[in-house]
Amino acid sequence: MEHSDTGLEPAPRTRHPWVWALLYFPFGLTFGFPSIALGYLASRAGVPVSAIAGVVGMTWLASGWKFTWAPLGDYTLSRKRWYLIAITLVSIGFVAMSSLPIEPATVPIFSAIVLATSLAGTFIAFATEGLMTHNSPPATRGRSGGWFQSGNQFAQTAGGGLGLWLIKHLPQPWMAGAALAGVLWLCSLGLIGLEEPPRHTRHPSPLARAGEAWRELVALLRQRAGRIALILAILPIGTGAAQALFGSVAGEWRASADTVAIVLGLGGGLAIVAGCFVGGVIADRMARPASYALACALGVLACAGIAFSPRNELGYTISTLFYTFTVGMAASTFTAMVLAIIGDTAAATKINLFFALNTLFSLGMLRANGWAHDRWHTNGMLATEALVGVAALLLFAALAPRVRGELLTE
Repeated sequence: MEHSDTGLEPAPRTRHPWVWALLYFPFGLTFGFPSIALGYLASRAGVPVSAIAGVVGMTWLASGWKFTWAPLGDYTLSRKRWYLIAITLVSIGFVAMSSLPIEPATVPIFSAIVLATSLAGTFIAFATEGLMTHNSPPATRGRSGGWFQSGNQFAQTAGGGLGLWLIKHLPQPWMAGAALAGVLWLCSLGLIGLEEPPRHTRHPSPLARAGEAWRELVALLRQRAGRIALILAILPIGTGAAQALFGSVAGEWRASADTVAIVLGLGGGLAIVAGCFVGGVIADRMARPASYALACALGVLACAGIAFSPRNELGYTISTLFYTFTVGMAASTFTAMVLAIIGDTAAATKINLFFALNTLFSLGMLRANGWAHDRWHTNGMLATEALVGVAALLLFAALAPRVRGELLTE
């Protein structure tokens, strides 16, 4: 029978938080490779932007519902075992994506492969989140959250750009998928030396374990801090939805494949990591919900910056990098807000409710962006995201003072 932690075990050896960036990188790559590499190539193959948004949306769909199966990550196999199983399945998915010809007729097949790969990738998230919560002392969780999101966001940008560069320059497209699989296994070396969390449950059956996880979640949502975080998770702000289509609209700025790979890849990776660290600093200096709202407001301004930027490669570079910087700020401030309230038990289930709801509404914004682009072109898409963001921020400002609930318990 499994027993809850008695408090007598020694605390786990503290690891530098860069390890969370390394371990979470593969999860971000399940977003970055389809959105940047496949998105760019599909647009050049005559696939409509709305259809590309549907394919990319499969990554967000999996993340949007992952909280429903998060108890499997909390209460079944060890975190390390789930991590290794997940990167094996994601590796297969990357090879399949890079092997299939991209054309309008193959869009449904791509959607299925991307969805299956993303479902496997959610267990990378569960494993990393559980290990991070257990191996990070409370005083260092802000920094841990910043590194954690920097790995995710760097993979969504630089990792996706790397995938595009590999497809364009290697002799056969499938080699790009194989190379990315190798990157995933290198990241798994970060598991070495990490301590597995103890089982915080006395219930042996899967249903009882899931019930315990959900009771922990309900207790969190009775608290005022949990309810404010829930509102912010639901509102369609800080989504970074336009970023998922930057590769698809690059032709409007006459940006070449190599420019897109660099700007959305290495350049975007550096910008988003910088945003993650700046957001982490801000979150430590002001109320965390307010820091997230500030980051989202900067994202609205970034949409306007792209819309009014010169239609050349320099305009594309500067405006999209600033938008990407604000996405990093939003990711790290949101993560800091969630880590501050979840406690130690059922970590993956609690974290993923907030992350998943945020992702679901981001998916809605992504589909709205694709729809707006097909009707009003790129500036119409950017105006749609900006106006929705302004409305959501005003709604939060009106609702937050009226939220009631229990005080946060430490």
